[in-house]
Amino acid sequence: MTLIETKGRAALCLLLSLAALCVPSCHGKLDIVQDNRLTASNMWKTEKHVETSVNDIYAKMRKNFVQDNVSMMHWGELRVGPYMWGYSRVNKIYTAKEVLENNMTSSSASCKWGQLYNVIDQANAVLKYAPGSSVSMPESRRCWALGQAHFARAYAYFWAVRVWGDVPLNLAPIERVDQPETYPVRAPEEDVYAQIERDIEAAVSYAGYLGNDKYLATKDAVNMLKAEFALWCWACRGNDDSWLEMADEALGEIGIKSGDTRLMGDYSKVFDGRGTKNKNSAEVVFALQNDQSYQLTGGMSGYFTFATAAVKKEWQAAPVPIGGTQYLDYGDGFLQKLRDSRDRNGDRRVETNLGEGPYGQNEALNGGILTWPNKYIGDLSSGNMVKDADMIYYRYALAVMMCAELRYRQGRYQDALSCLNMIASRAYGRDNFYTDASPAAVMDALVDEYFLEFPCEGVIWWALIRLDRIWDYNDSLKARRNDTNILLWPIHKDSRSKNPKLTQTEGWY
Repeated sequence: MTLIETKGRAALCLLLSLAALCVPSCHGKLDIVQDNRLTASNMWKTEKHVETSVNDIYAKMRKNFVQDNVSMMHWGELRVGPYMWGYSRVNKIYTAKEVLENNMTSSSASCKWGQLYNVIDQANAVLKYAPGSSVSMPESRRCWALGQAHFARAYAYFWAVRVWGDVPLNLAPIERVDQPETYPVRAPEEDVYAQIERDIEAAVSYAGYLGNDKYLATKDAVNMLKAEFALWCWACRGNDDSWLEMADEALGEIGIKSGDTRLMGDYSKVFDGRGTKNKNSAEVVFALQNDQSYQLTGGMSGYFTFATAAVKKEWQAAPVPIGGTQYLDYGDGFLQKLRDSRDRNGDRRVETNLGEGPYGQNEALNGGILTWPNKYIGDLSSGNMVKDADMIYYRYALAVMMCAELRYRQGRYQDALSCLNMIASRAYGRDNFYTDASPAAVMDALVDEYFLEFPCEGVIWWALIRLDRIWDYNDSLKARRNDTNILLWPIHKDSRSKNPKLTQTEGWY
């Protein structure tokens, strides 16, 4: 369906959902689990069925990002490398070493994309059966469902194309083993980017129907994806000013202005999910619920916890997170950056981003000082941490930072400083923290604030690539800067073994 056709159907769309059937799985190399299928004899008939189907798109998205080796950090931050991430100082071990050192192979667990393609497959089914259906429901809810599906498919493919480059471009749900989507080839990344843009614009056309539930797409979430996509395309696909115009349009819809209460006065409250959950935070734009009613046990926060034997009893679970072996901690360079920002500038974000103190049992080890990323820590009330913290994917502060980045690209350096100072005012308690509007100074401020505002949120790696500054922080990448596809990932061996049509990412094995 073309974008024009999609927009033309916005008021006419009729939605059917996928039925939960016990049918054989159609396993191609995408590892898509076929747990929901629609046939002519068992179409959904009610609005409730439609809502369930759309919600399942986000359930699958959640399932993708809580895998032990797949998260917004693995795909969007660990590759910043040892400057930012390193081994546990207590246990002298760490997870995903090959990711940190950019030595991934086709055996690296983080290179799996099967769950991400489950998101795409579910969205494809909604989009396939939406037009021309006879289900009885308000037109506004049908448009809501289509907008959600377009956003989710664009969001999933945006992750995929940035991580792997050329990827399979499935636009129909897998329902038969003889479909080309079951054993697809890798589509050129330009085709994938073109489809993402079409889906974003389709989601924009339905934005008025999306509602305010932050566990799903909202109008602001669609425009944040549009702005991020446009800034990425400008930086990585050619410096065409039309991309800056696209970003400007999206951020204009969000409305970035000084004093906006969407930028909460207390940074720590953005991540305080106890009782109310993060979707109720004024600053959160898009989050995925991680309530333990879903029985999700994976995810990045488990890497930050300590065994009880490593922590003095009086500090266990208050404030030190208890749960098991700590596998991941901040690297020395970034740890010093956090401390300097706190001690020199009074950065109030650091207490949320860094847990630190003389809590360790072993005084001979690092003076008994324990450090850990102190964000997305789950419920500690019963002792061992329950991994139930919602994961935040878009928040208003990122829109402000993207506005600063856009103004920098437009040569409007003073305007860029105005946006940066919105972030800095909350962090340091001072107006006009940044005053030097020279291009070099604005660039340095952009890099600093991305680092200090967004640790553990899967943002920093992508920002450093857009700003062409990743090479300043990762020596292994810098040494291999001219290697083919050094910023991409290999495809996991399991996917290739199931589909001989797949070729490995050039430069990887």
